[in-house]
Amino acid sequence: MSGAIVGALACQRNSFLFDGFKATVVSCEKAAPLSKKSAKKTGDEGAGYDVELSDTILFPEGGGQPSDTGSLLVEGRDTPLVVSQVSRQGLRALHRVSSPVEVGTAVTLSVDKKRRFDFMQQHTGQHLLSALLEQKYSLDTLSWSMATPDGEVQEPSSLLNFIELPKRLTPAQVDEINNLANEYIMMNPQGIKVSESQPAELDETSKIPDDYDFGSGVVRTVHIGTLDANQCCGTHLASTAQIGSLVVFAAGQTTVRSTNSRLYFTCGTRVSRYASLASDVLAETKQTLSCSETQLAEGAGKLKAQLVQRTKGEQFWARLGATQDAERIAKKLSDDTWASLLRDEYCGQEYLNLVYKELAVALKERDDSKPYRAVLAGYDKAAGAAAVVVVADSGEGIEEAVGLVTAVIPQVRGGGGKKGGKWQGKATAVTAAQWTALCEAVKGRK
Repeated sequence: MSGAIVGALACQRNSFLFDGFKATVVSCEKAAPLSKKSAKKTGDEGAGYDVELSDTILFPEGGGQPSDTGSLLVEGRDTPLVVSQVSRQGLRALHRVSSPVEVGTAVTLSVDKKRRFDFMQQHTGQHLLSALLEQKYSLDTLSWSMATPDGEVQEPSSLLNFIELPKRLTPAQVDEINNLANEYIMMNPQGIKVSESQPAELDETSKIPDDYDFGSGVVRTVHIGTLDANQCCGTHLASTAQIGSLVVFAAGQTTVRSTNSRLYFTCGTRVSRYASLASDVLAETKQTLSCSETQLAEGAGKLKAQLVQRTKGEQFWARLGATQDAERIAKKLSDDTWASLLRDEYCGQEYLNLVYKELAVALKERDDSKPYRAVLAGYDKAAGAAAVVVVADSGEGIEEAVGLVTAVIPQVRGGGGKKGGKWQGKATAVTAAQWTALCEAVKGRK
């Protein structure tokens, strides 16, 4: 027995088959490990089995549409196997499951209906959008990408798909496309049909993947009324009315490949989800900046200007403080072998490096060959993190001073200063007791 071929799968011939579908296992193979990118995207580490069926209602990734997920219930069992991914291998559709299933076994399939319908709304919406852009502005869709917001959505932008166009649209053009697309969704819905063919050869405009054997397979063309006819292997809605809504965003278009532009859009139930998330962000930002929606840009601009000015002030005082600390340390080293800077507030790696920069100049100007060791350290009690810079005249001096630090904070990691100069390190999970012990050990040196 052989499995149904991709292009003529049950899910492609009827996109609304969601559960209770009967099939038979044709083959079961140990799965090859997934790439890190695929494993992250699917949540599957690659341990499992690829099962081919006599037919399937789970769509394998293709045409810009992600793979379906669902379940496979083996006859005689109570608990179904999770299908975490469906992949296409030539003309075969392979279902990733966690345990092997014997060839010839009868199974019942179910699809994650919510995920599938969302994907169909985005995919059919993209076909409609691309058709209107081509007809209205003679703009070809060069590529597209469907967002796959698995799990809890945190950012509104994670709900957005994009199409790549030869040029950027103006706000007026985006408004016109939005109105036209939603007219075909709400006022003048178009029926969607799929035709199948087996052409002897493909023309240069074909979108069939290079590894698809079209001679033995089936070429599918998706028709949106009389608006569009486009080759596509994905699952689609029965009418543009089922898209529900389509929103194209004029703001946020990004330039790629010098002249091309990415135009962002979203469809269906994602529109209300996007509106809800964006509304939450607006409400919080309005409260933070104490202004209305129309004043947000101005308010953010003022806040940015204030931050820039404050940062400049902080940098000025940091440089001044670092100079004074370096002068104090250099003066102490003129009398003693050891010196230190130990602070548990506002003394991170950046500040320590400023101090070192000034100290290095002062030490270079010394006219004696007296050995020196300096330990500069800052501690963030809330984060339990410490930053350390050790300065010495020789590699032996660096080793001695670093040894003093690691004796009380063994988790510190760093490097440098093999011939003297500067060693730099940092540590996490530093306790208050360890910090106190470091201060006592360093301050006890002369």
